[in-house]
Amino acid sequence: MTGKGLSVAYKDLNHNKSIQLKDGLGAHRHVLWPANWKVCDQNPAPGTPLNNQKVTLTVVKHQEKCGKS
Repeated sequence: MTGKGLSVAYKDLNHNKSIQLKDGLGAHRHVLWPANWKVCDQNPAPGTPLNNQKVTLTVVKHQEKCGKS
């Protein structure tokens, strides 16, 4: 999901209810409009079978850079 828009990531994960979001800037912001956000990182790692486990997506707004910079 890394590099994708959050709306696309939700769609690709079939709107899975176990998706958790983490603010990539560490500001603890809440995502109100997924279309304004992009995915910087994911856990579990890409290619890992999901097997009904939680997925954590680290996100920032589209105009922001990934990481605390």
